[in-house]
Parts: sequence; structure tokens; C-alpha cells
Amino acid sequence: MNPPRNLPSARRGFSLVEVTLAIGIVGVAILSLVGILGSTFQQVDEIMQTNRALSGVTRLMGALDNPRSIVFLDAAGQKVPNNTKYLMDSGLSLDGGNPSVSNFDIAYRLLQKARDNGDNAVWLYVYERKIVSPENDKTGDTTYGLFSNPSLMEVAYCDGNNLSVDASFGRNIIGTPMRVRLSLSKLLVGQRPEIDAATLEPKTTKVGAPPWSASPIPANPSAYALAYLPVVAEFFPHDYSDYNSFKTKTENPLLVQNIVISR
Repeated sequence: MNPPRNLPSARRGFSLVEVTLAIGIVGVAILSLVGILGSTFQQVDEIMQTNRALSGVTRLMGALDNPRSIVFLDAAGQKVPNNTKYLMDSGLSLDGGNPSVSNFDIAYRLLQKARDNGDNAVWLYVYERKIVSPENDKTGDTTYGLFSNPSLMEVAYCDGNNLSVDASFGRNIIGTPMRVRLSLSKLLVGQRPEIDAATLEPKTTKVGAPPWSASPIPANPSAYALAYLPVVAEFFPHDYSDYNSFKTKTENPLLVQNIVISR
């Protein structure tokens, strides 16, 4: 008779300490992964916003060369896609009483009161919008296939300096619009910007260093001595906050662009 063999001992399970450690390690790994993904998503969003600002620079420069093409949005016009008002309908008297005035004079008067801080800057908005065609993509009596329509970049001046949520729906804005703070450039420092009416030569008075308590350039563009107007455009993503909250808010722009408007 063979001697009885010892039965194998029962397999030992994991202890509570081991299970707790394993869960802790997995939890730390997941939290680290979430942190990395969150940072990555934020970087991707910033890149997309910067690309949107870059695409708006060319459109903004074209709008400043031809300010008559800047859309004017008042309380009523911002709600309708077929708004036909432009900057010259804003009531700012930018033509000086002469409808055939040059584009430079219009842009000059728009920026003349802009100094080097946010309170006195000119705010414009650059965004991409879908074009709604009543004939082409109409899917019902009052509905349109917005996503099948072409889009365009638009520059707008808003009454009250604020692009509202109503404007986002009314103008069929795609993505995040850019608010642009336009201010006079420090390149004016040391320049003699005003013409002496008696001698028709630039006055000896030079533009001092900012901050400027008053506009460093004359009110009338005909008295402006330089052949160009240097401005700085700062692009910020617009979150539809109120003008009073963002006009003096300290925030880093996505993009800063120096623009020279030639006569």
C-alpha cells in the first residue's frame, strides 16, 4: 500500500493591505492620466484659439484699409442674419460731413480717441459666420440647413462695445469670436504728428511716452502730419461677458499685431 500523499495547501488570496495598495496605485495612475489629458485639451484649445486669431488678422487689416466694410451691430441689427448696417450707420460721424471722404480719414477718426489703455481703446469683433441663403438650403418655412452654407470672416463694431449672445445667434457665429482691442501704437512716440496751419510744416511738439492723458494725434485728419497711422491690435477670445467687466480686465492676449494704416 502506498503511503498517503499530502494534499496541496489551499491557494493563499490577496490581503486587504495588498488590495488597498493596488487600488491606490491604479487611482494615482488614473489621476495622472486625467491631469495630462486636461492639460493637453487646454493646449489644443489655445492652439485653436490662436489659429482663429491669426486667420482674423488678415481680415482685420483689410477692414481697417476699408472701414466702410465693417458691420455695425446695434440692439436690433445684431439679432438678424440679414443686417445691412455698416460702420457709417453707427452715428459716429466718421466722415466729417463729407460722404466721399477717404477710407484713411474714416479709420483715423475711429481711432483718434484711442489711447494706450483699455478704457479708451476701440473694440472690434472678428468672427466666422455662416451665410444663410433663403433660396438654397431652406428646409422648411422658417428653418435653414446652416451647416451646408458657406461661411465668411466678418469684422463688426458693436453699439455699446459688446458682442452679445443675441448677436451670436443672429449672425450665425461659428466657434468663439475674437474681440480686438485697437489702440494707438507707441511708434508715435518722438513723432511730430500735427501740421502747423500757418507754415504747413509739422509742429515742433513731439509725442511723449505713454500713458497719454489725451489723444496724441489731432482731432482732424487733415491736420495729421504723418503718412501712416500705427496701431496695435490685441486679440482676446470673447466669452460674451459685459463690456464693463472686460474693458479694464488684466488678461494676456492670444495675439498682438502691429498694423500700419497708410494714407
